[in-house]
Amino acid sequence: MKPSIPVFVFAMLLAIAAPVSGAVMLTAERVGTALQRHAVVHGPWKAENVEVRVLHFQAVSLPAGAAKLRVLRPVNGFSPGQQSFLIAAESGGKEHARLWVKADVRVFAEVVVSSQALASQEIVKANDVRLERREISGLQARPFYRIDDVVGQQVSRSIPVNETLTHKRLERPTVMRRGSAVVLVFETGSLRVETQGIAEENGRTGELIQVKNPASGKLLRGMVLDGRLVSVN
Repeated sequence: MKPSIPVFVFAMLLAIAAPVSGAVMLTAERVGTALQRHAVVHGPWKAENVEVRVLHFQAVSLPAGAAKLRVLRPVNGFSPGQQSFLIAAESGGKEHARLWVKADVRVFAEVVVSSQALASQEIVKANDVRLERREISGLQARPFYRIDDVVGQQVSRSIPVNETLTHKRLERPTVMRRGSAVVLVFETGSLRVETQGIAEENGRTGELIQVKNPASGKLLRGMVLDGRLVSVN
């Protein structure tokens, strides 16, 4: 007795879906490993700080043996978050398949975190912060990785407790205030001249600010050397 048409069609579908003899199906785990390796090679991150979760990919069968997965796009690394990758499956120097993969790339690092709330213009002290391993994939600015790099910095905007400190939230401290008495320094060769002056602007070390020589009434531009000296060369 001949099989009915539905049974025959079902059998054909199974034959089409089944992998070719001697072939293996590509797994999400293997794709994720390839993407993590690509992230480490083309990014600034260590392998232990990168997690890749494959969200969707096209199932393909590969020849049994040592097939190699190569990321074609993006070419020069990528940013953390969800995105698509074009991968080539190669074996014996031949390309067997290309497939698009959607994956979520997460990056972790030990970063500086606030241990208590910090007010605007406050100077950061060592006991104000701590190091903690956190995901940094969604940060809009570069975080700090060392406590020494934030101690002595000034808070540009108030920071709540348990927040990751970034370069947007801290700045060099203001060492000179508008209206304060300063020393104007002029140097050329072995000659050094100092005279009294007045700061016309707030200033941080290394910044150019406007200062006034009260003896002549002239306004000058000078570089803040510290909380007292301004170079007007």
